[in-house]
Amino acid sequence: MSENDKPFTFTDKRTSTKGEEPDMNEQQPGGAPEETPAPAAATANSTDTPEGAEVDDLSAEAGALYESAVAETEALKAKVNELEEQLKRDQAEYVNSRRRIEQSAVVGQQQAVAKVLTSLLSVLDDIELARQHGDIAEGSPFASITSKLEEALGAHGLVRYGEVGEEFDPEKHEALMHSSSDEAEATSLEVIMQPGYMMGERVLRPARVGTVGPN
Repeated sequence: MSENDKPFTFTDKRTSTKGEEPDMNEQQPGGAPEETPAPAAATANSTDTPEGAEVDDLSAEAGALYESAVAETEALKAKVNELEEQLKRDQAEYVNSRRRIEQSAVVGQQQAVAKVLTSLLSVLDDIELARQHGDIAEGSPFASITSKLEEALGAHGLVRYGEVGEEFDPEKHEALMHSSSDEAEATSLEVIMQPGYMMGERVLRPARVGTVGPN
């Protein structure tokens, strides 16, 4: 048989070489070579940078908000402490003011009572003179009235003082005359010319007296 008479055989090159990888860059029919897709890792890395920047921005914003909150909290604490101290000062001032007002009211009341009692001392002097001269008989209506008057004045703190033999006190007695005696050991009251009156610790009128003292 001649060569021209041999049958034609078609060979598929895709399967002719076992295990041979096709050339990806081999020019395909139609012209341009086929591009190889970029690895997935590269695509992922390309998106990491914007997300990281966004996280950093959020962290910075959160830090700024935290610092602002801390500063505001400290300012509020300082304001609360300031207000508490001011409240304490106001309370102390209120207590002191109330105490001063109460004391002033008491003093004013005492002064008013003292003024009234002082105006009645001359009446008490007349009663005492009438009593010494026997003009006020025991059991008489006038005696009862004078007793009630003296009791009422005593209820307001009026006290009569000045007795013979009492030690002389320049704060309470007014000496109108003085005599000496070898028997006297200290200056004392010898004559009571006019009794004195006190209201509490306040002298409304000093006793006018004559004194006697050692030589």
